[in-house]
Amino acid sequence: MRAVSAGHTLMQRWRGAWRRWSLWTALVLLVLAVLATMVWLAGRYEASQVQEQLERDAADAVSDIRVALTRNLQSLQALPGQQAWEGDASELLRNRRELLRIELRDADLRLLGHVQSPYRPVAWNSPLHDGSPPDRAIACANARRLGEPAYSGSYFQPHGDGLGAEHMELCVPLGARFLLASYALQDLLGNLVAHNLTRSQEASLTETDGTRLAVLGATSQGLRRFSAQHLLDLPGSTLVLRMESWHAAPHLFPNVLSALVSAMSIALVSVVAVLVRDNRRRLRAERDLAEALAFRKAMEDSLVTGLRARDLQGRITYVNPAFCEMVGFNAQELMGHSLSAPYWPPERVQEYRQGQAIRFAGHTPPREGFESEFMRKDGTRFAVLIIEAPLINAQGQHTGWMSAFLDSASSGAWRNSRARRRSACRPARGWRRWARWRRCWATN
Repeated sequence: MRAVSAGHTLMQRWRGAWRRWSLWTALVLLVLAVLATMVWLAGRYEASQVQEQLERDAADAVSDIRVALTRNLQSLQALPGQQAWEGDASELLRNRRELLRIELRDADLRLLGHVQSPYRPVAWNSPLHDGSPPDRAIACANARRLGEPAYSGSYFQPHGDGLGAEHMELCVPLGARFLLASYALQDLLGNLVAHNLTRSQEASLTETDGTRLAVLGATSQGLRRFSAQHLLDLPGSTLVLRMESWHAAPHLFPNVLSALVSAMSIALVSVVAVLVRDNRRRLRAERDLAEALAFRKAMEDSLVTGLRARDLQGRITYVNPAFCEMVGFNAQELMGHSLSAPYWPPERVQEYRQGQAIRFAGHTPPREGFESEFMRKDGTRFAVLIIEAPLINAQGQHTGWMSAFLDSASSGAWRNSRARRRSACRPARGWRRWARWRRCWATN
């Protein structure tokens, strides 16, 4: 039976410990999950900021290219109405480095005159360039049909030095003639896209199918790649401007916000650890207190001496079972009484009040106690021996009085019985003395 009770107690303690530790473990895991989520969200936020900035840069680059091409078109349209257009065309080529060559052709696209950029000293392969590439013919046919300028698709134009570049041409209809302006796509990026956009990013012009035609900017550096692309939709041709950016591997703390949140979470985890430690100490103290209270309760239940505690106003704050059995009242009937107690004889209430007032005025009763008379609940009277001492708390302050009560009749009978036992222990001689002392110790 004892083994079953011990096993049940052990199981209850194990369940209580598991419940407490499971709650603390869940709290710690929740804090760690919040920390990891905040760091992850901060990294995602930083990546979204980089992507949004890249999208804005690509849109700005496309806008700059469109504005520059429109300005060039207006300048080209003003050339044929002037005398000596080649001089004005040369000045335009010096001011607009993205323009490589300006040509005047007839309705059959035969060359009538041309001006070349001074920034391209290499000689072009004249037989190849003086012909009519299909892209150029298509652009002029579109311009004649629509009655407005049109761009050709990109094509590779070899140079006389064995090199070449991707070109795009603008065909401007002038009645029976055409004015053609050649653009190098590489120079288009280098001169029309702001330099601050390509300092740490890569800009490229591609076909709609992804074929890269020209590249400008920084090379790839880092593990994380961000990209954004915008259409450069021109009359007769469509190109794609692509911006790419590389970043290093993400840090553990991407920015100040995530570092601050992480520090606060670590501080919270530290506080939780301190709380766990404090809770363990508190539980240990509560367990020790419960054991002390159980020990005190066992002692109180085994006492035959009545105990009563009163505060400085005379209110009863504690009685033990022996005192309740002595006077015949239960604890609820006795607690809180101050001016008169239900166990005081009615005719002696005034006398006991005066004595109580004297004691509360600071007069300490004799250490050996004093006798008094109490009345049980059934009305019977009995004499008691009262021993009182002041109650001092842990701070050394006087908080009340503790009284011990002995039923005079019971204490007298106990004293007479002990006296008789001691009288049996009279001195003797020889072996009789030894036997008498053994009986004396056995009975006392």
